[in-house]
Amino acid sequence: MGSWIEELANQHEIDLDEKKLTDKQKKILESAIQLFAEKGYNGTTTSEIAKLAGVAEATIFKHYRTKKGLLFRLVIPILSKFASPFILNTLIEILDQDKTIEDILSDLIKDRATLIENNWKTIRIVIVESLFHPDLRDALKEQIAKDVIDTVSKKVDHLKKTGKVRSDLPNRVLIRGIMSQVFGFLFAKNVVPDFLLVGEQQEEIKWTIELLLHGISGKRKETS
Repeated sequence: MGSWIEELANQHEIDLDEKKLTDKQKKILESAIQLFAEKGYNGTTTSEIAKLAGVAEATIFKHYRTKKGLLFRLVIPILSKFASPFILNTLIEILDQDKTIEDILSDLIKDRATLIENNWKTIRIVIVESLFHPDLRDALKEQIAKDVIDTVSKKVDHLKKTGKVRSDLPNRVLIRGIMSQVFGFLFAKNVVPDFLLVGEQQEEIKWTIELLLHGISGKRKETS
């Protein structure tokens, strides 16, 4: 675990050892995830969390001191997970594959879709609450976004050398373009599927890649 994760945990007096969690603590965390995801941090009271968890409200304060302490007990593990070498290694392995750019992007979208779907409620809380908690936002920006962008940028250099992506644009512009399409698809799939999805997942991924590689006007015709 990175020192910044430990520093953030210490700042809020949080014990991140999962093995030490009691059944009551697990119920509190599960209830908090459900309510924070549904109603937001500000829209949820500790009494509501206690009621859903079937514990006394004082139990929450005993273990987490404040509602913000409870919030950070939920989000710090997910921050640690996304900043871990395991997540980055998976991303690197996908980008290092000797495949066409279409297949690489397809694998990338499927991998990120699985990752987000398996952690969706907590990720949603992290994204929303980072808008209101500067320390959480700084952790996302300085510790996760920077590491991921720097790592991916090196892989983009390799993709440029092998001719799989265009070399006339800065790496960060290419990364931004990929991120916009991938996150656009994941947003549609997880938030508003009834409005923005029209096909099965594999078909939607194929269309997303087509739009990413060739834009809204289609493939360019060669001119003499």
